[in-house]
Amino acid sequence: MVELERVKQEIYNCFRCGWCREQVLGGAFRICPIREELGFESTYARGRVAIARGILEGEIDYSEPLVERVFSCLGCGNCKAHCPTKVDTPEIVKVQKEDIYLKGLRNLKVFDEIDSNLERDKNPLGMNPLKRGEWAKGLDLPSRGEFLFFPGCYGSYSYPETARAIVKIFRKAGVTPAYLGDEEWCCGIPQSYYGSARESEEMIHHNIERIIDAGAEKVVTACPDCYNALKNLYPQRGGKLSFEVLHISQALLHLMEEGKIHFEKPLSLKVTYHDPCRLGRHQGIYEQPREVLKRIPGVELVEMKRNRENAWCCGGGGTVNILFPKMAIRISESRVEEAVETGAQMIVTCCSLCFKQLFLRAEKKGLEVKDLSVLVAEALGLGADLEV
Repeated sequence: MVELERVKQEIYNCFRCGWCREQVLGGAFRICPIREELGFESTYARGRVAIARGILEGEIDYSEPLVERVFSCLGCGNCKAHCPTKVDTPEIVKVQKEDIYLKGLRNLKVFDEIDSNLERDKNPLGMNPLKRGEWAKGLDLPSRGEFLFFPGCYGSYSYPETARAIVKIFRKAGVTPAYLGDEEWCCGIPQSYYGSARESEEMIHHNIERIIDAGAEKVVTACPDCYNALKNLYPQRGGKLSFEVLHISQALLHLMEEGKIHFEKPLSLKVTYHDPCRLGRHQGIYEQPREVLKRIPGVELVEMKRNRENAWCCGGGGTVNILFPKMAIRISESRVEEAVETGAQMIVTCCSLCFKQLFLRAEKKGLEVKDLSVLVAEALGLGADLEV
C-alpha cells in the first residue's frame, strides 16, 4: 500500500488557492522560508501537495531530485496555520519521507548514521549513553517520584546548563523532580522527521515503561520535540498514558501563579521572544513563555513583527539544518534581523535547536540568545554552577 493513503484526505483538501504563499501584516510577508530561498512552486505547500497527489495517483514517482525536494521542507507549519482548510502539509511531507524510506529510495547516508546512533546509543548524537546523566552530577536526583523531569538528548548532552537550571528552579520552589538517568532514551521523534518512524517503537515503549515504573504522574520537559513526542506521539503508539505531560513554560507559570517562585532582583533587560515552530504552531503554546517573561522584574518584552502563529522559522527544522546548512543559516539570519529591529538586547527561546540556529547569527549583531529556563534561573540568583 502507498503510505500516502494515510493522508489521502489531507491531500485532497488542498484546492490550490495559494494562501500558503503570502500574508499581510502591515505589509506583505512570505509564509514559506524554503520558497523564498529556492523560489519554485514545488518548494512550498501548494506544490508539495500537488507532488504528493501525483505520487498517490500513480502519475509520477520519486526521482533523486524529487527526494531531495521532499527533504527540503522545514515542517514549520506556517503553511497550515494560514491555510483556509488547514491542510496538514507537514504531516503529508512526513509520510512522504516514510514512503521514500520504505521503498529504499532514501540515499542520504547521514540519516542511516543517525539511525545507527539511535539503535546503538539511544540518542541521535552518537554520545555514550552512560554519560547521559552527567549533567545531573551533584544534584542527587531520585529515580522515582510523582514529578519527573525528562531533559531529552539535547538537554542531556548539548545544553546541560538548561537542564541544571530547571532542576535548581524546581528545588527553590520546593520541588525535587525525579530523573531516569541513563534509563532515559531518545524520545523517538527525530526519526519521524526523516522517514524512519517505525524504527522508533522500541524507544517509545521503553520510555513509557520506565516513566510508569518511576511512579510519575507528571512529566515535564524543556524540549518542544520531546513534549510533542510524550504528549501526542506516545498515546498514538502506546495507548492512553497514565501521566500528564507539561512543557517547562507551563510548569514555570504554574509555580509562579502558586506563589512558589519569588524574584529578588530586577534585571533591567529588553528581550524579544522567538516562538519555536514545534512549540507554537504545532502545540499552540504561545502565551505561557511570554507570561513567564512578563513576571520577571525588570524584563521588558517586545515583539518581532512576525510572532506567535506568524513567527518565522529559525531555519533548523525538518533536518534542513543537516542537509542544507547554508540555506538554514540564511533563514536564521532573516529571523535575527527581525529581532534586531525590535531594539531588544536578547532573544529568548524555549528550544535547543532554535538556540543553536540563532546564537552565532545573533552574536554577530550584538544580541544575546538565552533559553527561558536559564534566564529565570539567573533572575532567581541561581546562575552559578549551571555548567557541568
